[in-house]
Amino acid sequence: MKKAVSNYELQVDIGKGIFLQYDQEALIRKFRLEEDEKYLYLTYLNTPCRISRCNGGIEEHIGGRWQECRSFSTVMTVYDLLCYHKGETAPALSGQWCAVGNFVVTGVTDTETFTKKYAAKLDGHLEELKAAAQSLGGVLMERMAGADVTCKFQVTPFFPVLLQFWEGDDEFPPKLMLMWDRNTDMFLHFETTFYLQGDLLERLWNCIKAL
Repeated sequence: MKKAVSNYELQVDIGKGIFLQYDQEALIRKFRLEEDEKYLYLTYLNTPCRISRCNGGIEEHIGGRWQECRSFSTVMTVYDLLCYHKGETAPALSGQWCAVGNFVVTGVTDTETFTKKYAAKLDGHLEELKAAAQSLGGVLMERMAGADVTCKFQVTPFFPVLLQFWEGDDEFPPKLMLMWDRNTDMFLHFETTFYLQGDLLERLWNCIKAL
């Protein structure tokens, strides 16, 4: 019996076709991508990736070999980071961090409900979080706003996010926040910030479980 295909997997395949509509040479110039006649290359959360110039599919280099990426969150984030901005040159980062609500005019801006479950999982695993973050290419930084962990991740070489985590105590529950460059809306659709946030947190948790 043929395995049923989820809506998420269908969107991944639809995304391939949409990606192929874009001018690949323009993307190479804009984001300074490495390329050859078959693939475009970039690094996503410390994982080497390549995009087929023929079918638009994304592959990740894991365990010493290339394998197709079918993760909806990963694929949609990579496509959006490359294709959302319509200018001829790459958008510029502001260098200022803010919460997601600072660059969204309408729509749901509260991500706390989404992050609560990960904050609860990470509570009591501070050192493991630091190790997992570094395995994803995260750079631990000086504490900001009293956070127990402040870590900058290069999602791609041209787009970072900042993670902050506070352990819980007798007065306050654990708290987790992702901070975004103030110009994030020049790089991504608002909806894609949720895909990226979920992808990063899930990868972090998987790394911790593997320690």
